[in-house]
Amino acid sequence: MNAINRKRKSKDIPMCKYGLSCYQKNLEHHKKYRHPEPITESKDLSNQDVVDDSFVFDGKSPPKTTRISDQNEIDDSVDDKGTPNTPLAEPKFKETVEKVLKSMPQDFFDFWEFCTSINKQKPEDAFADLGLHMIGIYDLLSQKLPRNKEIALHCHYRYYYDPPELQTVIRSNDKSLYHIGYFRDDPEDFPSVLVSNSAAVDCKLTLKGDNMFAAMNSEITDRIKKLSPKLKKQFTKIQEDLQKLAKEKKYSLEISTTKTTARSKKVVSKTFNGFGIVVPVKNDIGYRPLPDSNAKVKSILQKIVNCKDEEKRLNFEEDLDELITNVQFANDECDFGMGLELGIDLFYFGDPYFHSHILSILPLAYNLLKRPKYAEIVQFHLANRKKSHNLNSLN
Repeated sequence: MNAINRKRKSKDIPMCKYGLSCYQKNLEHHKKYRHPEPITESKDLSNQDVVDDSFVFDGKSPPKTTRISDQNEIDDSVDDKGTPNTPLAEPKFKETVEKVLKSMPQDFFDFWEFCTSINKQKPEDAFADLGLHMIGIYDLLSQKLPRNKEIALHCHYRYYYDPPELQTVIRSNDKSLYHIGYFRDDPEDFPSVLVSNSAAVDCKLTLKGDNMFAAMNSEITDRIKKLSPKLKKQFTKIQEDLQKLAKEKKYSLEISTTKTTARSKKVVSKTFNGFGIVVPVKNDIGYRPLPDSNAKVKSILQKIVNCKDEEKRLNFEEDLDELITNVQFANDECDFGMGLELGIDLFYFGDPYFHSHILSILPLAYNLLKRPKYAEIVQFHLANRKKSHNLNSLN
């Protein structure tokens, strides 16, 4: 085809209604619609840089036919042909064990001492007969890592639906991939609450109180009913000791506490996990809601992943493109919470099809909110996201 015919054919293609604001990277979309010159300057649209230019990501999307129900473990470190993707950049946010431990609240250490009183040799297994093990951040203590050792905890016991805000401390043996972790909205703050999730079931986060004693007291109450008489007697005594120590240390054993209520008052939007997001809002600047409800957004995403016809899928994706365009406008006006909300919702929806969209939205939202550590964590997590108990990355 000569240059004149190519130019004439190009003019016959309708212009994308989003113009310069279009966020769509799908090659089929760019064949179907024309875009202003700045969008079409890059010939390889699938290889655009991600938002944080300190991070190297290869831009490859997971195979579109992959669904989280198809396999027990999903690993996006390989492409659709099974070829390893480009290695991730060295983590920028490496920290010494000493610094990580300084970021943990006092109840973290007090509870470890309590576990030591139960099992001096292996405190991490103090509640093993309940099917619970102290892992995640507690591995820094159980493995007796040198305080000056540099570590990156980006993917260490980070389950499939764990956002960057969550740090796992307890895991269960069951197939539901049940685990409990501290949750902090800002990486520079102490965690305000603990939450649980069953990664093999869904993305829901359930409040477990504001300290380790409250979380474990709740677990003992739920699990003790299924124990043998001997173990039931043993853990009844352990629970009594736990409650006594919590009272001495002035830790609340209530799930809903002053701290948890304080956080709930700051939540600006209930996300797909039901736990919501917290962003700074001053003079009505910082957050604006998505134009569509959670139910509507879920419906849009479900239609996209269920559609087998590429042409129809592109039409469904226009609804998502419109939401992304709204995020761009919100970012321009410093309402950074909208990008966090949409990015987190795409993350919690769970389908790898949206990983490239998440990488376009969520790291930027975290960086704009001055939470760059979370931007890096989510990038590493998406490149190593899997449903599995095999999540130890310290080794």
